[in-house]
Amino acid sequence: MPQLKEDITACSEWIVQCFGSIQLLLDYSLDSIVHIDGFLQKNIVDAQPVPDSVLASNFGQILFGLGAYLGETIIRHVPGAVWVLENADPRGEINAVVRFPDGAQIWPMMKIIKRAQNGFEASVYPYAYELTKSYTNGTFNAAFWQISPREAPGKRPWYKFW
Repeated sequence: MPQLKEDITACSEWIVQCFGSIQLLLDYSLDSIVHIDGFLQKNIVDAQPVPDSVLASNFGQILFGLGAYLGETIIRHVPGAVWVLENADPRGEINAVVRFPDGAQIWPMMKIIKRAQNGFEASVYPYAYELTKSYTNGTFNAAFWQISPREAPGKRPWYKFW
């Protein structure tokens, strides 16, 4: 368990540094998760990294780092939440769990993967906000709505009839 926990901590810090280099502040606040959604929206199209983007060469490592950051951020805002890790699991990096004090469990790395696969409708910030709002009493960050969902060329969303 110590090795995977060390990897999670190191990758989370690495992501903070990487985002800092592109002038996006990740400070383990819930509001900073909005930057993750914006970053993924800009750099992933149809579940694939945009060619020549930062994700194109380190896709898996960056997704793991984003999941680690998401888990670490949630743990910092939910008293008593902890990582539950299994070093013997060959998919331990993906299956890493954050357990809440009430026994509820979430899979932060899987959430990031789902965001990459499914796009804006699987956004990370609303997920983190809903999970933590009873612990933080925070308000929803309206900056999230500035991230615009990408429409496929020639396709309209189901709700646009004109």
